[in-house]
Amino acid sequence: MDLNTIKENLTFPIKAPQYRVGVDGFMSFANNTLTHDGRLRCPCVKCVNNKLLNPDDVNYHLLQYGIMRNYSTWVFHGESVDQSRFLYPKSLEKWILKSIGHKWRDYKCLLKGKGYDDDTDINTLYDNCPDDDVDYDQWVSLVNFWRSEEGKRRSNRSKESLEKAKVKPIHTTGTKSHARVREDMKKSSNKSPTRTQVYLKCHQHESEADITNQIKNVATEQGDQELDLDDDPVSKVLGKDKYGRVRGLGLGVKPSDVGDPSYPRFCNGLNMSTDNEAAVIHYFRRLEGVVQRLRTRVKRKGIIITKVKRKLRDHDISLSDESESDADIFSSKSDSETEAEHDNQ
Repeated sequence: MDLNTIKENLTFPIKAPQYRVGVDGFMSFANNTLTHDGRLRCPCVKCVNNKLLNPDDVNYHLLQYGIMRNYSTWVFHGESVDQSRFLYPKSLEKWILKSIGHKWRDYKCLLKGKGYDDDTDINTLYDNCPDDDVDYDQWVSLVNFWRSEEGKRRSNRSKESLEKAKVKPIHTTGTKSHARVREDMKKSSNKSPTRTQVYLKCHQHESEADITNQIKNVATEQGDQELDLDDDPVSKVLGKDKYGRVRGLGLGVKPSDVGDPSYPRFCNGLNMSTDNEAAVIHYFRRLEGVVQRLRTRVKRKGIIITKVKRKLRDHDISLSDESESDADIFSSKSDSETEAEHDNQ
């Protein structure tokens, strides 16, 4: 079965026999992209290529939840593609996938707020499918999950977490990310801003006035001393960060990425989270050494060129002096020869 036929079968509803044939074709096609431990990226609407599962679980997810609607080019499962369209550093791959998963979860939350209600009959909810955005079979899968015990448990846990939070952060920088704000602050002050300074810059909504005032007061008491993330004003007021995350510095930043002296200066701000991290850093350091040697070589060549120009200038002056003296000698010699010839006559 060719690839186009497999993709066409996957456009059928989940319960259709053609879809099941398409899933079998997909699993056979993606079999060559297994990781060293025998896992595979799951392209279902729940995992969105953000999780590595064993092939049996991937097959179950595709049959249960359906494949991603817009996953038309299987770049994570062995399909060749024009690489010039996807030129990004290998170190950013995990961040890209995490960002896609984050946006996908936000989109599902938006759908739930628009078309779902716990007190509405489930058949009525099926009819509330937003036809312009979501396929009907995928909408049914979402509604069934929201009505399941697991969906209710996750929803209650999220609500409890939101209630326990002291304040719901509201960004006041629009579409400008924390990383861009941090870079602008760095350029304007010629030094890297602290996490507290970035947080206060990005959160100026009136609903957070009490929290930001407390952070400013703690920052004033602590002064300009450098502190760990667990002891800075943001942590003192809002509490310590969750495991593996750093509040206020954007998606994908880990505590090990902040203030780690093992990273070279030119890697600051990069999310070096891939397996080839050491190789990438080693490459940058070698590149820096090559650039330094080239600068030294250019400087030496400049000195040599200056010396050669000076010698050429001195040589030209001496040549001009010698030519003038030769001309005088020739002129005097010609005069004497003329006088001798005149005497002989």
